[in-house]
Amino acid sequence: MAYKADVGFYDGDAVRHLEIFEQLCRHGGVVEAGGVKYLKWEVGERLELWTRLKDDKPEMLYFACYAGEARMKVALISKMPRRETTLSEGAFLCRGKASAGADWVAGRNPFIFDTPHYHTYDGLSLPRLSTVQLTGFAFRMNGFENEEEYDEAYPADAEGYCWDYKHFLPALMYAPRAERGELQSASAEVSGWVLDTSIITNPLTGRDFCWAKLDTVGGEVDVVCAPERLSGFLVKGGLAAAECYLYGRLADDEYN
Repeated sequence: MAYKADVGFYDGDAVRHLEIFEQLCRHGGVVEAGGVKYLKWEVGERLELWTRLKDDKPEMLYFACYAGEARMKVALISKMPRRETTLSEGAFLCRGKASAGADWVAGRNPFIFDTPHYHTYDGLSLPRLSTVQLTGFAFRMNGFENEEEYDEAYPADAEGYCWDYKHFLPALMYAPRAERGELQSASAEVSGWVLDTSIITNPLTGRDFCWAKLDTVGGEVDVVCAPERLSGFLVKGGLAAAECYLYGRLADDEYN
């Protein structure tokens, strides 16, 4: 998975990648769902490593997850595997601020999130109402101590329009589906109030990364980033905006 540096791993270092993979093979436990098997290793500090087993042999392309405490109620509309598995095995299309009745599920803002252990959800019937945990792996992240700093970074245009402190702009709003109908990128820009934040040390590498739980317009989102991708300061009670790639997992379902 790209963006491993956002949780303290090494991007593009084949030797260290192999070292971590060998530890995953030794310490990981088997998770099986619908005939598909994965190795899962909870390494500490809410970090998880996942890789799929094929013919009972682990694949060397493993994925790092941050299983945070952020929760968002969504309407899961559809799901689809990724043709290229560099970023994940598959993705969900969903809507935030969701609700459901006897025979209907609905929501407002649509967005996409990827999940590295996609095939654990093969038996999931859709649409459905669910609570998910979302983590944004940031390309860039800006922290603001107060509204004045945010307003300076996101000034109003000539007509007085500007970004709200809490916004959620997914890539699907401006990018069409691929020719074969594959879901768009799970990229999004998220912004909101910082509910909590800290510097976390990856227990395997000793490298630090930044974490913040944001209250966005759609709900709570965990955001992680490498220190060099952060501008400004993350302060509890302040604001933050991040350009990120969304990964998620179901937090209240038998398929979790």
